Amino acid sequence: MESKTPQGIHKSKGGLIRSFVTIEKGMIKEISISGDFFLFPEEAFFMIVEELKGIKAKREDVEQKIKEIYTRENIQSPGTTPSDFAESIMKALEG
Repeated sequence: MESKTPQGIHKSKGGLIRSFVTIEKGMIKEISISGDFFLFPEEAFFMIVEELKGIKAKREDVEQKIKEIYTRENIQSPGTTPSDFAESIMKALEG
């Protein structure tokens, strides 16, 4: 079975979020996120990307996981919320 890597772009108040997601059997296999948003602490960004791998490619699951990481790591992202990231990822999945 062939996997493709569609792109999802979402503009939040804090900046543009671009996501590339590869799914396999309904799960996120690979994901990369870039853009011109700010995230503090910066290393939390890598945690988000790593921890999204292996979860179901469903909006509720994606958004819940990002919210958990935001809370646990006390992430600050001016103008950008977990739902903005989820929106970009969902757009990639629908790509």
